Amino acid sequence: MKFKKTLCIILAALAVTCACASCGDEKADDKGGDTSAAQTDTKAADAAATADKLKSDIAFEDELVEFDSGKIEKILGVAPDAYKTAKVYVSSTGATPEEIACFEANDNMADTIKASLETRLTNQKNTFTDYKPEQAPKLEDAVLVVKDNFVYFCVSGDSAKAKEIIG
Repeated sequence: MKFKKTLCIILAALAVTCACASCGDEKADDKGGDTSAAQTDTKAADAAATADKLKSDIAFEDELVEFDSGKIEKILGVAPDAYKTAKVYVSSTGATPEEIACFEANDNMADTIKASLETRLTNQKNTFTDYKPEQAPKLEDAVLVVKDNFVYFCVSGDSAKAKEIIG
């Protein structure tokens, strides 16, 4: 019974990920590049600039695709009214738990966003422990940082580099 439930979760996650990858979002082709201009524009750009820097400066096994606000709410459980800006990248195939999520929270919503990301992390751990146990260490070393009203989350093979970028 547990196997059937796990298999259903995995298949659903793969279906959503494949659907997201086929949307043809042109932003998914952006490899990050120079984010210094974005970082100096406004403080609101910090979340997006940090996400782009994480994506460009860390080696990911899988290609990452960008989520829009609808997918952020559906998959991560973070409602659009919880944040001012957000940039989220996830594994394009669902074969790895790699993802980046950076938010500038609305007033008093950083803890709510953090709780949603903790739930996402727990769910991913449950899925990947059985599905692809070799990916589990990435989830164990996931980086989740709250700084003022900014929330940063990164699942990668290089948590030390992620912490360095987030600061």
